[in-house]
Amino acid sequence: MNLEDALEDFNNGEFDKWLQVFGSYDIWFRLLKKRGLLDEVDPHNASDNEVWQNEYLLWLYEDDKASYYKWVGKFLEDVIFENGKPYLEVSERGDLSKLFCNGNRNDLSRDTIESILTGDGDSFEPYWDTTDNVYRDVIEELTPENDKRLSEYIVTELGGVKIFPETTVLELIASEQGHPEYVEVNSENVMRIIEDESSMKELFGDQLSELRGNLYSIHASAYNTAYEEEVYNDVWNELSTYFEGTGEWVSKPHPYKKNTEIQYFKVPIRNFESDINDYLLNNKGYGNSGTLEYHGSYIDIMSEDRDCLSLRVSDYPDSRKVDKYINEFFKDYI
Repeated sequence: MNLEDALEDFNNGEFDKWLQVFGSYDIWFRLLKKRGLLDEVDPHNASDNEVWQNEYLLWLYEDDKASYYKWVGKFLEDVIFENGKPYLEVSERGDLSKLFCNGNRNDLSRDTIESILTGDGDSFEPYWDTTDNVYRDVIEELTPENDKRLSEYIVTELGGVKIFPETTVLELIASEQGHPEYVEVNSENVMRIIEDESSMKELFGDQLSELRGNLYSIHASAYNTAYEEEVYNDVWNELSTYFEGTGEWVSKPHPYKKNTEIQYFKVPIRNFESDINDYLLNNKGYGNSGTLEYHGSYIDIMSEDRDCLSLRVSDYPDSRKVDKYINEFFKDYI
């Protein structure tokens, strides 16, 4: 038996007669490794590689892990290896939306998920009527620091203004001040006014109408931000089927332009080897369309081979997150 002749026929796509001699590709690959001839095997350019490419990669996984990573990395353009760890690397984070179902009635659409992942500000139609009571939903949720900011704002806005006492609290303050026909707002009485919902609502109608508008804007911004953050986290929770964490943006030198960097999104792949090997095993004998080379990317293979991810989201954000953002945004308005 001439091994060189068998190798030449193998590379020329004429290996059928030799396969009967060796009995299996596994024995053939082991023999080539023993004779130091594995470098002569090119699963990328061989004329009939679709017949044995999957078997070769599975064999490499067991017998030559370094070569396994080398070839898988060549076939999958969106996979890199760093210190033996596989990462997905794409120029557009929205590409991950391909892993989700599209068109399911109650699920978030793939286009919406792509917008969320790319950071598109138009991912959602914003909610405008987020509250019908800014006293209850904003003022009552303020931190002590923002209570102080609000009180200082009101004193500044109403300083020197004679307020007609339309509520019980305002009447009492006016009487204490010695002029029952009007109230003068100052640092000593402003918190008593803020703590009385009726008095604040009365002032919202006239002297503090601008404040009322700002409080509505604060609530809408906080509500929408909390909702979008919650949905973004839900998207990544679903993507945890394939990935670890939420990834990061990295800069790399441009492959052609000097002194130029380009940005890539990188995220660790959770079960890369089992994902790929399951695909290789399940698609042995399916021809060209069942190879890594045919698809060319990890995302395309998973979207083809696995059930699509689905995502249903709540109609409302967590109220605790809304309150958190109310207090964060408050200083931007008041």
